Amino acid sequence: MNRSEQRVEGTLLKVPHVKGQNYFDLVAGCECGRVCGNGVSLNGSIRPHGIAAFLGKWPLEPHGVSLTQFLARQAAMDQEADWSVSSPGPQERLRPVERTRQYKAHEVPDGMVAIAGVSLRMKTEYRNRECGFYDVPGQKPPAQPSGNIHKVVSFTREVELTPYAIDLTPVTNAQYVEFLRRTGYTPADSESFLKHWHNGQMPTGLEDHPVVYVDLEDARAYARWAGKRLPTEEEWQYAAQGGDGRAYPWGNAFEAGRCNDGRAGGTTAVAAYAQGRSPFGCYDMCGNTWEWTESERGDGRTRFCVLKGGSYYKAKGSDWYADGGPQRCDFSAKFLLMWPGLDRCATIGFRCAADLAHDGGE
Repeated sequence: MNRSEQRVEGTLLKVPHVKGQNYFDLVAGCECGRVCGNGVSLNGSIRPHGIAAFLGKWPLEPHGVSLTQFLARQAAMDQEADWSVSSPGPQERLRPVERTRQYKAHEVPDGMVAIAGVSLRMKTEYRNRECGFYDVPGQKPPAQPSGNIHKVVSFTREVELTPYAIDLTPVTNAQYVEFLRRTGYTPADSESFLKHWHNGQMPTGLEDHPVVYVDLEDARAYARWAGKRLPTEEEWQYAAQGGDGRAYPWGNAFEAGRCNDGRAGGTTAVAAYAQGRSPFGCYDMCGNTWEWTESERGDGRTRFCVLKGGSYYKAKGSDWYADGGPQRCDFSAKFLLMWPGLDRCATIGFRCAADLAHDGGE
């Protein structure tokens, strides 16, 4: 690997000479290697901030069609590649929200609460990590400070919310069972899907616990079936803290006994903590499980989604671990989306939202 900004050329690697073995430059896509006594010098070049890679192979066949084709593709890419060391910076894009139909006041589905549209200045806290957070247009200072790794930082921004409804509780295992029964939904990649169930059956006693081991697409599939969608980060936060911007759904100080803080050893029933409801009457907006939101972003290299609420579980021993435990209403966690088998966790559930008519008419 060349960590400098100058091209490096010449002998890059020396290996013992093995009779009958051929050597290939896997970046330039060509055969290489020069025998020098008992060794072989592998010559080539490494572009600035680039790598070199070599393959030693016995010719059991004439290098094989697949290897020949691979080397040809590598040679073509090597010639066309932009080896500039300048960094243009990724351009993040917020995935557009797929709106539901606009429900009127008398049509708000059971188990949801209607919330009027509002304009406000919203504060967001997050832990500064190696992957940063997300870009906030017009934000000064930027939301991505240099240094202070693993420290909690914050920013504020203007937010405008149109009328919406949000579930009073997270979606439960029993509700997800009904969804599966009605639709026959099967994810394209089922790794870890509903991993806490036994042989595909919901465990007895967890009917009213939040469904977990569902990824973002599993949650979206349920929401579409229900005629809903996932709430945005901002909708979720406003439903949790209300118009006074309180730190926790019940007030400005953390109080034991108002949420699942982990002492139960796992998830709890979604309506178990009536004293922890938000100003709009929403349960479980602190602790129990993190919740997916519709705030998904990508920059062409990574995709991520904002999680809200915290969870019952908190890994201890290192700042490198993901955030856990009950969190403030304004705390947001950037969750990198990799593949369903890793995105599905024991500590992430979801609730749904829906769009309301602006006039709130009947």
